[in-house]
Amino acid sequence: MNTVQHTSLSDVLMKTEEIVSMLKSSEEMKRYRQAEDKINRHGDAQALLFVVKAKRNQYSQLSLRHGFDHPAVIKVKQEYDDVLEHIAQIPLIDELQTAQEDLNDVIQGILHTLVSSVNNMLPVEKGDEPGDGASGGCGSCSSGGCGRH
Repeated sequence: MNTVQHTSLSDVLMKTEEIVSMLKSSEEMKRYRQAEDKINRHGDAQALLFVVKAKRNQYSQLSLRHGFDHPAVIKVKQEYDDVLEHIAQIPLIDELQTAQEDLNDVIQGILHTLVSSVNNMLPVEKGDEPGDGASGGCGSCSSGGCGRH
């Protein structure tokens, strides 16, 4: 006799927690946390990261208000680029960025696998372009699963 076993939402959520736990204990997460700790102990790197965020925000706000060709926007953009160039000289920053990219790749791989598996199992209404259907595209994914990103 064939019996179909149904999985409850709570079972799915428990499996999700298992995946999160595995991700937290992964080598990629370990490298990311170690790099983050090093940055947190490096005063110059922390200060530069703060300046980068401030300059990026200032550049965004000014460019929205005045356009990209305004002298104030050009000046802030140059200052932002200068800080980025200075940061690039700090090996710890590169280590953190590499660790962050590696961790992001793992997360994107998980998301891509999940989305692909679900899309292969379910009928999906699609429009002319990915994302046009009621459930046929992405909700701003960056995993590559939607065909647009």
